[in-house]
Amino acid sequence: MDSLLKKFNEDREKDPEVVSRVQIKEEFEDVNPFELKWNERNYDGQFYHIYQYRLTTLRARVESECQRKWDNGFKLNGKLVVKKEKVLDVQANQPCWCIGTIYCEMKYKPNVLEEVINDTYGAPDLVKSYADPEGDDQIMLEDESGRLLLVGDFIKSTPFVTGTVVGLLGMEADPGTFQVLDICYPKGLTQPPMPFPMSMNNDNNGNILNNGNDKVALISGLNINTTSVSTLLRIRLLQEYLNGSLYGENKSISTISRLIICGNSVEFDIANKDQDKLSKSLDQFGEFLGNILQTISVDILPGENDPSDRSLPQQPLHKALFKDSLRPYFDNSNKSLLNLVTNPYKFKINGWDLLTLSGQSINDIVKYVVPSKEGKEDDDDMDIDDSINKEDTMEHRLDLMECTMKWQNMVPTSPDTLWCYPYKNRDPFILNEWPHLYIVGNQPEFSKRIIKMSNDIKISMITLPKFSKTGQFVLLDLKTLETEVVTLNL
Repeated sequence: MDSLLKKFNEDREKDPEVVSRVQIKEEFEDVNPFELKWNERNYDGQFYHIYQYRLTTLRARVESECQRKWDNGFKLNGKLVVKKEKVLDVQANQPCWCIGTIYCEMKYKPNVLEEVINDTYGAPDLVKSYADPEGDDQIMLEDESGRLLLVGDFIKSTPFVTGTVVGLLGMEADPGTFQVLDICYPKGLTQPPMPFPMSMNNDNNGNILNNGNDKVALISGLNINTTSVSTLLRIRLLQEYLNGSLYGENKSISTISRLIICGNSVEFDIANKDQDKLSKSLDQFGEFLGNILQTISVDILPGENDPSDRSLPQQPLHKALFKDSLRPYFDNSNKSLLNLVTNPYKFKINGWDLLTLSGQSINDIVKYVVPSKEGKEDDDDMDIDDSINKEDTMEHRLDLMECTMKWQNMVPTSPDTLWCYPYKNRDPFILNEWPHLYIVGNQPEFSKRIIKMSNDIKISMITLPKFSKTGQFVLLDLKTLETEVVTLNL
């Protein structure tokens, strides 16, 4: 018998070499600032509290920067510039600076009262821009005392978005109006130290820890459904790629240590209310997760299309949405394998701080800030929506992402045009430190930019395209923060 077994083993083809997937160190926060415990939620409060907290917190940061920039004998047209404690303290012919919250009154901006009256409350927002093409929108600075209408050429060249707290330099033009000449943002934040690359080693269990070369996969907009053949084929290709089956013995797949899904995992039209369609889409998504979780860990943020809260911060997808086959992964001890998180969410991976959002914030801010169309030919013959779309480039969106870092508010337009929870004593969307990496999902295309903030702090910004439309996702190198776009063509 032994000789027969020996001959069999000599004649059989060799088993493929087992390739171990590298592991990363992901630190889970003890307290997630975006988590809302179901038994502590209270929606009876007014949004005044969150605006007041935002103004109080950011005013101190802005004031520090204003004093550095405009105090110590700073003059305008030969007149000494003074500080005004309240916006309604501004007087004619007296150059001054004051701090407040921006409010934009725009022609096509959603109005909850009108939606209730017209019985359209909760309907999908199909407006591509809140701005009035005729330029009749109003931008104001407000605080506890009242509002000032902002005027001047400076307003046209600087992005102003509802909910941002800034300091403005100028003087009263007409009663109730303020001629803006300069702007001041909050004082710069700190950033956690950048991690040092570590050489390959093993942990106590013998697992490979390659902290210098491993990668995470970033993806958004899977939009899984059971009616689109192309979407299902792309999902199958993605599954085969992540499991290492698509390219045979391509060992580089083993360096992909984790998959982060940044929103819109399933296609769900809340207005349609087709529960059967949603159930089938969730089953398909659960099957996809069950197949890839055998080889790779996954983090999932909810998105605008997902069955989660409609208001920000969106809470994690509930485990009851998935079949029993995934139950073992929902144990808290398996968080390192399957982690259902909030939107927004802050990851700490191999010492890098990642701030991730599913995209609603930037998609909404874009509607406030219409890029200049100066220098474009045939503007008079161009449809308004078409002109906005052509100017809404990825560079423009990166500019607005950079603005949210300067404003130190990742979701400034909430609760004005983005629903959010009515916080009373805090605003979790305010930044208290700058991340190393700022990721926004469900954007038209992939793009990347490294921005330089005060104190030579650098932030890498990445936008993720919708996988269902582009077949693209991004590989992030955890040593250099370099990115590689992977396209799965049909």
